[in-house]
Amino acid sequence: MNGRTLTRSTTDKFLGGVCGGMARFLNLDSGLVRILTVIIAIFTQVGWVAYLVLWAVLPTDSSPRTGFDEVKDAFGNRSTPPPAERPTQNPDDLR
Repeated sequence: MNGRTLTRSTTDKFLGGVCGGMARFLNLDSGLVRILTVIIAIFTQVGWVAYLVLWAVLPTDSSPRTGFDEVKDAFGNRSTPPPAERPTQNPDDLR
């Protein structure tokens, strides 16, 4: 189409930057893309799913991180210490 790749915008975003990235990719006004996305979401129920999928799989324009990476950082990277570093329980402790 225009040689650019579809990415999420980090500067023109309201929620996740999907509509801003789509607007830049399609060379349209981001407000128009947002309005169309909301209308499609309300009347077809496909818009919400499409938005969430695009948010999860599209990287941002400044880094290769996707929305799924952001969720993993928020919830999934809380690692527990390895078994050797866990505090050992005193066998005499009856708690």
